[in-house]
Amino acid sequence: MTNYYVDTSALAKYYVTEVGSAWISSLISPTAGNVIVICDLTTVEFFSILARYQRENKLMPANALVLQSGFLADYEKEYLSIPLENSVLSRARDLINRYPLRSLDAIQLASAVEAVNILTAPMVFISGDNRLLSAAAGEGFSIDNPNAHP
Repeated sequence: MTNYYVDTSALAKYYVTEVGSAWISSLISPTAGNVIVICDLTTVEFFSILARYQRENKLMPANALVLQSGFLADYEKEYLSIPLENSVLSRARDLINRYPLRSLDAIQLASAVEAVNILTAPMVFISGDNRLLSAAAGEGFSIDNPNAHP
């Protein structure tokens, strides 16, 4: 069993077939026995990704609704979600001062740091964003990119 912090760019690959989907599925599948950590922000970002796919005609609205429902069910029972509390937001502001991160990426990384503090165990940070992965490595995380696993 391994602890994984999975940002939205990587988690979406579990629900929508893309490069790295098979690899991320092997980690996230409940039968793998891993702890999958996300943050509350992921719910909004995931719905945003699905909305973008609909605008780009890559996903039909009915399929988006099915994916949303499946994700929300998994969110409730399969994932450990870190709440967006003041400590996470404060840490995100600090991370922005140290790394070239976008605001939501800083919140994702701050949530991962919080998760390590809660679980008191090492965690692998998974993202499809190389800038975010670089910052996560700077914070001491082992990192991996699902795009490197075609």
